[in-house]
Amino acid sequence: MAAEVCYRACENAIFAHGGIGYAKQHHVEHYLREAWISRLAPESLQLIMCFIAEKVLGLRKSY
Repeated sequence: MAAEVCYRACENAIFAHGGIGYAKQHHVEHYLREAWISRLAPESLQLIMCFIAEKVLGLRKSY
């Protein structure tokens, strides 16, 4: 969920900066690329949530 929020924040920052938001001088594009890594990872959001539910919250395995 943090990856989704991070991506939305970076996307909004690029929109706020306009065309220059994707320039390397402002570092927004770097943060956007970093946010994309977690979205492109082979683990899905549902699998991560199941892991958190099982390991952190102590719930039963749901998959």
